[in-house]
Amino acid sequence: MRSSKVQPFIRFARSRAFTVVELLVAISVLTLIVLVLYGLFDQVQRALRGNVAQVDVLEGGRSATQLMAGDLEQMEAGNLPASTNLYISLTAVPYRQALLVAGTNRTNVLQQLFFSTHANKTWFGTGYRVLLLSTNGIANQLAENGVGTLCRYSFPVNDSDFPNLPPPPNNPGAARTNLFWQVMNQPLNSTWSNLTNYQPILDGVVHFRIHAFDTNGMLMVSNIYSNVRIITNVVFQSTATEEIQYTFTNSALPAYLEVQMGVLEPHVLERYKAFPDPTVASNYLARQVGAVHLFQQRIPIHAAK
Repeated sequence: MRSSKVQPFIRFARSRAFTVVELLVAISVLTLIVLVLYGLFDQVQRALRGNVAQVDVLEGGRSATQLMAGDLEQMEAGNLPASTNLYISLTAVPYRQALLVAGTNRTNVLQQLFFSTHANKTWFGTGYRVLLLSTNGIANQLAENGVGTLCRYSFPVNDSDFPNLPPPPNNPGAARTNLFWQVMNQPLNSTWSNLTNYQPILDGVVHFRIHAFDTNGMLMVSNIYSNVRIITNVVFQSTATEEIQYTFTNSALPAYLEVQMGVLEPHVLERYKAFPDPTVASNYLARQVGAVHLFQQRIPIHAAK
């Protein structure tokens, strides 16, 4: 009697079980759902990381621009034949970065900047450069490869000592005081021994260019101004460029300075640094135009006449 009751139950249970095909279909559907959800999650994470990176770059770029603007607005002329009030020149060969439109590109430039300011009976010589940092975070060389850290250094001297400062030891006839020498350390046989004095401001800088404008708002490109030496189409390291070099001496100052700066997003910068071959790193950088954030500001010089 018991066996006869169990048999119908077993047949009924077998008729309600899943087949192998049904199990495979269910697993496939679940796998597809998991993959879709993972893809959505990954996109959300990428968007979040991208937004965070952009916020970091924008905050850093704006802070660096505001710092330079505050310094440059207070620029003042030394009113001495041998004093350099403003000096702008190249530190690396300009390189071209491909834009999204085929056949078009943008020229990235790295320049150095020196200027003098005066406050509380003290003259200050201040320099900005894009440098490379060592593993302990100390600047040790110029960023000649096109990517580096924007750094700043300021050197003070008393009013009474400023008129008596000698020119660089190896170039007695140079129209530069020791204030310029202390900040830029640019003798004829360039040895960059003072780069360790520069303090980092902003990492991932791929473009740093400064242009000078006169009181009419015109870009200064010719030597028609007193105590201003302008070199156009600068030849740097045997490479012809379209860049401009400025030297303002005595009482000369521009009316405005236009600062341009390009900053690379952090994740692209880290990947760039990971390439051991400089050629491969340069080719990778040339294709990352979408990861560069550009900042530009025209700064009035209050002491300009």
